[in-house]
Amino acid sequence: MKKLWLKIGLSFFILFFVVMVIVGIFSGELMKSTYLTMKENQLEDDAKILLQTTNIENLNLDEDAGTIQKTLDPLGDEIDARITVIDNDGDVVADTKKDPDNLNNHMNRPEVADILEKGKNVGISIRESDSLGYSMLYVAVPVKHQGKTDGVLRISISLESVDAAVAKLWGNLALIFGIALVIIAAISVFIARKITRPVNEIIEVSTDLANHKYDSRIHGKVSGELQDLSVSVNMLAESLETQMFEIKQNEQRLNAIVQNLVSGVMLINVDKQVIMTNRTMYQILGETEITGKPFYEVIKSFALSQLIDATFETKTMQQKEIILYFPREMILDASVSPILAENGEITGIILLLHDITQIRHLENVRSEFVTNVSHELKTPVTALKGFAETLLDGAMYDEMLLKKFLTIIKEESDRLHRLIMDILALSRIEQNPVAENTEPVDVDEVIEQSSRTIFEMATEKNIQVSVPEKTIPPIIIETDRDKLQQILINLLSNAINYTPVDGKVEVKLINQEAEVIIEVTDNGIGIPAKDIDRVFERFYRVDKARSRHSGGTGLGLSIVKHLVENCGGRIEVESQEEVGSTFRVTLPKKA
Repeated sequence: MKKLWLKIGLSFFILFFVVMVIVGIFSGELMKSTYLTMKENQLEDDAKILLQTTNIENLNLDEDAGTIQKTLDPLGDEIDARITVIDNDGDVVADTKKDPDNLNNHMNRPEVADILEKGKNVGISIRESDSLGYSMLYVAVPVKHQGKTDGVLRISISLESVDAAVAKLWGNLALIFGIALVIIAAISVFIARKITRPVNEIIEVSTDLANHKYDSRIHGKVSGELQDLSVSVNMLAESLETQMFEIKQNEQRLNAIVQNLVSGVMLINVDKQVIMTNRTMYQILGETEITGKPFYEVIKSFALSQLIDATFETKTMQQKEIILYFPREMILDASVSPILAENGEITGIILLLHDITQIRHLENVRSEFVTNVSHELKTPVTALKGFAETLLDGAMYDEMLLKKFLTIIKEESDRLHRLIMDILALSRIEQNPVAENTEPVDVDEVIEQSSRTIFEMATEKNIQVSVPEKTIPPIIIETDRDKLQQILINLLSNAINYTPVDGKVEVKLINQEAEVIIEVTDNGIGIPAKDIDRVFERFYRVDKARSRHSGGTGLGLSIVKHLVENCGGRIEVESQEEVGSTFRVTLPKKA
């Protein structure tokens, strides 16, 4: 494609060329006409001068023909013009180029007829001469004698001289026009380049804007409408740059929000292909490649696929709880919303998946907790109420029965008190997830104090409790002393409760570079393998009958787990039925 400046320059050149050709043709014709008119006037003047100088008007044309011929003969050699004298009848009296006797009657000549027949003062004609054989310009004037026209004096010249003069004029005109065209071509190119330079810059900036280069600007200096256009394009570029910057910022914010949502987000187009998703959706579906695939290839759930298809069909929002079994079992709150155009047609859908497995689990735990608390509270309260009513009905007058019932009431009250205190302790621990009163603690000393606290409980069942010998130097860790002691007392109490009479409980202390490990081992009844993962849950009992017999509340190990975590540690358990259990507490040396 030709450049714009070349097109404009060529257009200017063609326009000037056509105009100059037209002007040249009219000018040439005008000059030719003007030149002929000048020649005609000149010949007319020459004819009149000749009449005066030759005294022909005072002669008789027929009688003095010889005299007139002699008078005109010298002029034939001196001038190029042909001079002819014609009488009133059209006969040639004298001629400077031909013998008059050999010439025909000239009455039919237009210039002669104009004077002799029409009575004009001058007769002019251009035609090819019959006697000479080439084109001539004829100018005739009347020869008057005593006020009457006796004949005609005609002067004629060859048009070859006129044509040569006109040709010379045409040559000069062509030269002038050629030079003018060269100048015009140069000016056209200059003007075209000057005009198209800002236009080209505007085109380049517009192309840059179309190619998303929004920092492109027009810097050339122009005037008039092009300046207004340049200002408008620059304003458009600035507006586009600002808008695209804001769009990119909003897109980044939106992408950051979508990618960090705890819910899985998936955008599906009208062709049922996934065009956008976030990290959470990858985690939920367990897929590494989702975008660009049909949704039914990446969603391994018939119920969820049905929900999406229902949204496409009804164009309404669909919401349902769905259980997903792959890649792992989880409960999902699925919400499918249609994206509708202005005409009501669906253009895509947004799928939101929220993992509520933990929420449902916590709801179940809460429900079980309420049930267990109600059950644990009901047992002692029922006992207290039953024995109190029995006493009021008359049993209080039997001293032995009264003492027995009061003993039972005290034991149930103690049990109720322990349950309430454990619940309160667990609540306090949960509300303070981090140890607050950390200090340097001698672990050997805490183990010894804890063993003294449960000494009486162990003595009642003749259980031997062995603790490690004091280490030198002592093992010091940064932790909450009271919480560490409560951990050990609960573990030791739990071990004693579930260890038969004459059993054994052993405490081990393992010192490592950055951690301290405390192990509490018993040779009690142990824990079945199926129950090991749940022993730290609230009120979870391996065997409810033996738990009640041991006097436990079902909260001890749950309290221990929370205390260990509050101290920044972890707890593990190993157990075998009828062999015993080992609870292992690992604590960091520095808080």
